Amino acid sequence: MIDCFLAIVGINWFLKDLMIHDPSLNLPFLESMLDRSTQPLSSDAAIADRNLEMSTSKNIKVFILAGQSNMVGSLSNMEDLPSEMTVTQNNTLWYDRQNRWVPLKPPTEPLPSTGRMAYQVGFGPEISVGVSISTVIGETVALIKYSKNGTNLEIDWNPNYPNSLYHKMLVLVNEAIGDLSQLGYTPEISGFFWMQGESDAKSDFYMANNYALNLSNFIQTLRKDLNQPNLPFVYGLIPLTNQHQTSFGDFIYADQVRENQKLVAKNLSYTQTLSTLSLSKAEDNLHFDSQGYINLGKNFAAKWLEMDGSLQNYLREPADRYQWTKINTFPPIFTPNLAIYGRQCLSSLN
Repeated sequence: MIDCFLAIVGINWFLKDLMIHDPSLNLPFLESMLDRSTQPLSSDAAIADRNLEMSTSKNIKVFILAGQSNMVGSLSNMEDLPSEMTVTQNNTLWYDRQNRWVPLKPPTEPLPSTGRMAYQVGFGPEISVGVSISTVIGETVALIKYSKNGTNLEIDWNPNYPNSLYHKMLVLVNEAIGDLSQLGYTPEISGFFWMQGESDAKSDFYMANNYALNLSNFIQTLRKDLNQPNLPFVYGLIPLTNQHQTSFGDFIYADQVRENQKLVAKNLSYTQTLSTLSLSKAEDNLHFDSQGYINLGKNFAAKWLEMDGSLQNYLREPADRYQWTKINTFPPIFTPNLAIYGRQCLSSLN
């Protein structure tokens, strides 16, 4: 009964974060989710079996997450998670460390590719990105993640090197897509989330100077290899400037990497940047803390929904651009200055 209650609270929490209050909205998917949440929850294996049995010949949107430590969630702490986020997410399938499709439930890290976690186990932005998208579009979504601490784009993730992390990621993606198909789903790769660049900003001028070229090559090669020429690619600007003091020293080319990241979005279609400077950080002033990872996932979702137009359809509003107002609730879904289609309705928030 506790799990059932928390599942309902979790849905209400997400809708409140979206600042939506419109009783006339037709939300059959929300009613379905509420009905499902009142069923007794047993083991994760039983939940997975029940969900996968329902998957016959069903289209499903697949999202890929990749990058370095701030994508990993290396300083996340399970003790920081609010109770409503510790339950199984029946609307988000997760490719786990045993290469199995299961409903997402934290901890989600470490994965085999990750490296060290500060608190042994934890989570990254996947904790909120899948459920945020699923709640708005009314569909189950699937997440595949491949990330590794302390890696750069110049060499480690470069598609031009046959043994790079890029190619290892594609092996995992192909395996995960194949497994999902065997379970009766028709996978649709619908978006890619990228959080990386800190290593390229540390001390190497050439890495920083080449970042726009390298990221453009990464995106274009990815779209070609996945046969998705218009794949939405959302990436966070690194949460650093040249003036940042961190426990890892100075990142003297941070501004250069950030400018190169922005340049890519100006020149490549179906790409969007995400500001991360306002996300809360751990004591090292380099990595996000637990709330920062939660908010990063929600902001990834918001950007993808903006690109897809799903949030506009959900709100049934004209295609006018409004500015969301940041409200002091935990965890806020949008960072300041994040424009998105829709209309804010704050009357329900006291």
